[in-house]
Amino acid sequence: MKRCAGMRSSSSLLHRAQMGAACVQLLLAATLWTMPHMGAAAVLSSSTEQLNTTRAAADAQSDVRMLTEGISAPHSRRKRAISSREINALLDYHNRVRSQVFPPAANMEFMLWDEGLAKSADSWASRCVWDHGPPQAMKYLGQNLSITTGRYQSITDLIRSWYDERHYFSYPNRCSGPVCSHYTQMVWASTNRLGCALRKCANISVFGSTWSEAVLLVCNYSMKGNWVGEAPYSSGKPCSACPSSYGGSCWRNQCSPKPKTRRLTRY
Repeated sequence: MKRCAGMRSSSSLLHRAQMGAACVQLLLAATLWTMPHMGAAAVLSSSTEQLNTTRAAADAQSDVRMLTEGISAPHSRRKRAISSREINALLDYHNRVRSQVFPPAANMEFMLWDEGLAKSADSWASRCVWDHGPPQAMKYLGQNLSITTGRYQSITDLIRSWYDERHYFSYPNRCSGPVCSHYTQMVWASTNRLGCALRKCANISVFGSTWSEAVLLVCNYSMKGNWVGEAPYSSGKPCSACPSSYGGSCWRNQCSPKPKTRRLTRY
């Protein structure tokens, strides 16, 4: 079984682990680091700005769907459909991690499943390429990747290494290990939408080696996180700095939509 740890895109951090013949079990994960904001401030300081950004994110998400819907799945790739149970497991895992950050988050938003993001993740995963993409969508999305050639008991086994990076992360933005960006994307406060896809790839090139019968997981996030030099969230009393669009609703230490909305967005 091969599970190897990952890679970084852009100019931030490169994974330092060398792929060797003696590799028995390394967890593989990858996330996108973006370039710093240009122009407007990255951290919004008013409810009006937050609402405007939310509308902009919705427009961007629509753009992403248009960009990715034309990507067809090659016939040589075998799809493993993501199940309702796996969707719930991914959401529950992310929201549990987000609710337990330290120091506590004042503006952490509850994460919901987004079928558009899932479809764009599936379109990209269908190519069986170990890289971030598609390039034209990456200015709108955050993205984490994971891959394995062995059996796993739960889909959360594929993302646990992202959470383990918390051991190297020091709030607000210091990383003492090889990479922290998978974890920070998971807990980026304004990232409130998630969509993932699984694909079984007959052959895929990973750091120069060809892996056979590998399972590739692609998770897309919106709004994207990991802006260079910024904290993933504002510290403080939970829900004390929620965007006004939540109307003061707080659930499990997170700015939350009403319970009915939470139910409707779960599978």
